Amino acid sequence: MKVDFCHRSQASAPEKGRYGLPVRWSLTLLSLALLLGCSDKENPQTFTAAERPGQIPTVEVQVLQPENLEETFTLPGTLEAWEDLTLSVEVAGTVRQIGPQEGDQLKAGATILHMDTDILETSLERAEADYRLRQKELERIRRLREQNFVSAQEFDTAINAFDVADAELKRLRTTLEKSALRTPVTGRLDRLLVDRGEYVKEGTAAAVVIQIDRLKVLIEVPEKDVAFVKIGDQVRIEQAAIEGLPQIVLPGKIIHLAYKADASTKTYLAKIEVSNGTGLLRPGMIVRTRIVRRSLPDVLAVPLYAVVEREGQKFLFVEEGGAVFRRPVELGAVIGDKVVILSGVEAGERLVVKGQQLMTHGAKVKVAGD
Repeated sequence: MKVDFCHRSQASAPEKGRYGLPVRWSLTLLSLALLLGCSDKENPQTFTAAERPGQIPTVEVQVLQPENLEETFTLPGTLEAWEDLTLSVEVAGTVRQIGPQEGDQLKAGATILHMDTDILETSLERAEADYRLRQKELERIRRLREQNFVSAQEFDTAINAFDVADAELKRLRTTLEKSALRTPVTGRLDRLLVDRGEYVKEGTAAAVVIQIDRLKVLIEVPEKDVAFVKIGDQVRIEQAAIEGLPQIVLPGKIIHLAYKADASTKTYLAKIEVSNGTGLLRPGMIVRTRIVRRSLPDVLAVPLYAVVEREGQKFLFVEEGGAVFRRPVELGAVIGDKVVILSGVEAGERLVVKGQQLMTHGAKVKVAGD
């Protein structure tokens, strides 16, 4: 018999199958059951993510070893020349000669400039002649006095005249010596403030000499840190990194700490000596000063990210024999990106530092690099 499924009468009721369901629904349920049955036959065993072959997680470990830690703090500082001298002329007159150029390195006692001394030299020659004359006159009067040919008053007058001539000669010689401007320290001629041929008065600033083979770093220490700053302590001076240039790091020594705080900033001024033999540092530069707050010798410390916190408890995972085990720990001081472990683990254990966040106690793992 031929059945036309495509031209079924709209008025006729749908054909019922078993359990009173339409035939189409029954066929759909049957097909779904067959598919599920086939799937179960093909996959008779179900695995969890951790138990599937080839799915054992990989972790990274590091061996715990005692180490020495230092807790430091950093303060900004400004570099200053060890000596920054503005030299002035001591004799009025015209600048006759200037020796070195700006930027030249000078040794202590080197002459920077000479003043015109023609008039001064003439006065000195006259004073030397007068000194010789007064000296001879005094010798003559002394001999006569010994023979009582002159009075005591005449002898005293001769002595006074000689003393005046001697004082004038010394004054002119000193003045002539001061007509040459010399540097009292070894340093660099940073600036010349006068020109050759210029007439200057006594006391006019003429040159700036700075000593840069060693420098001073000035820092302002806050109240909370002043207890950790002591004269004689060693610190580290770091220049701010400049793109394309290596960072300069030099040792320094604290040479001064103010006892009284600055009234406006409430900080304590400290001075640090730093060697600058290479000449790479310059006065006026901004640097960072790293000072040790405390030292912790021979402690166990782990990276902060290795610590796992669950339900208010902190613990670490250690690897042993291809499995990881949870260890509750007591934490100590945090220094930088590390935390000191007071108890819970021991030196020589293999600490899991990567992959521990989703681990469970006793889980099997593979160690990267093993």
